[in-house]
Amino acid sequence: MIQGLTTAAAGLDANERLEQLLSNNLANEETPGFKSSFAEFLEDPVDTMYKQPYGSGLGTAIGQTGNGVVFQEGVPSFAPGAMQQTGRSLDISITDTTPSGPLASVQGANNAPITVAGPISPGIGNRLGVNGQPLAVYGSNGQAVAGMYAVRNPAYQGSTWVGSDGLPDYDASGNPSYLIENAQGQVVYTPGTTTTQPYALRVGTSDDMGDHSFYAVNYVDSQGQKGIALTKDGALQLDANNNLTDAAGHEIIPIGPNGQPIVGGRIQVNPNYTGSSIVSATGQPITDANGQPSFRVYDANGNLVNGGRLGTVDADVTQLQPLGETEFMVGNSYSTAAVLPQLKTGTGQLNPGELEQSNVDPTSTMTQMMSAMNMYEANQRMVQTEDTVLNEAVNDVGKVNNA
Repeated sequence: MIQGLTTAAAGLDANERLEQLLSNNLANEETPGFKSSFAEFLEDPVDTMYKQPYGSGLGTAIGQTGNGVVFQEGVPSFAPGAMQQTGRSLDISITDTTPSGPLASVQGANNAPITVAGPISPGIGNRLGVNGQPLAVYGSNGQAVAGMYAVRNPAYQGSTWVGSDGLPDYDASGNPSYLIENAQGQVVYTPGTTTTQPYALRVGTSDDMGDHSFYAVNYVDSQGQKGIALTKDGALQLDANNNLTDAAGHEIIPIGPNGQPIVGGRIQVNPNYTGSSIVSATGQPITDANGQPSFRVYDANGNLVNGGRLGTVDADVTQLQPLGETEFMVGNSYSTAAVLPQLKTGTGQLNPGELEQSNVDPTSTMTQMMSAMNMYEANQRMVQTEDTVLNEAVNDVGKVNNA
């Protein structure tokens, strides 16, 4: 009975949080550049029932039991939204150049994982990889584990090396498609032999992996701490000083002649400019008939930067977490020292006079919300039923009939 209540309670919590996530997606259906989130659920195993939590003398463990599912997190989908012509001079969308097709995380220099495109296949030593680069192996904490490799299982009879979730495929006999070996070639883990999965691979598509292009912004949090955040929202604004900002009011960081972001810099639109567009497709200022530039770029010290422009930076979206207001932080931080090394030269194409719309699918989202509500109500009924049974067990079973 306790197991049933625990499972149902976990389901209630998971479905409530899913409903909140979907509601947020739907509320941002018309927010330019908004990236919808999808839920990742994990099975939440209780190690053992009655295993020492109530004192050391309450018997031995009787095995593992499921505890339902838990809502792990809302993972952003970077699938592009539809592009819409607006004609507004401050609307400047970004088109990504992320390659289409399968993507996978492989071991880069110093075991730092990088995302590459291409099919997965066995290579030297039967290690699974892409174009000869071994796949990165991730631990349960989501971090790459050095010295570990996914290798082809010789007993596996299938043709799919890695499932879409990064976990192994299984053949008709239950053999996993890959094993985990250490650098000495010793098998340290065979998938399917434990109730939890200590290792996984990272595979996907451009919707959830790869380098995508963003505007970098001078982020300031509620405590006044400064750093760098990223945004896809091309509905740019002007602050009181005519500086270009994102929708949250944070200054857009300009790009210098070397292609790198000018941290602390700003793009100031020229109030004397009389043209209809403020930026070219390459991000450079436009000069009007009177010789006035549409904007000027200044560094953190207020010095004019010749050759400065509006531009993008590229970032691996597997390292991004939503900050709110269509902004993202990189690697759980917005500290300049932590973020800068993770940014690459921008490859995105600027589209003046266009906005990328939200990628929320309202019909699909409503269907998911109804499904989540039905599952919530089913778990609620289970809790009520279990509560009734437990109440009868406590109050009626064993009651002495004095009649």
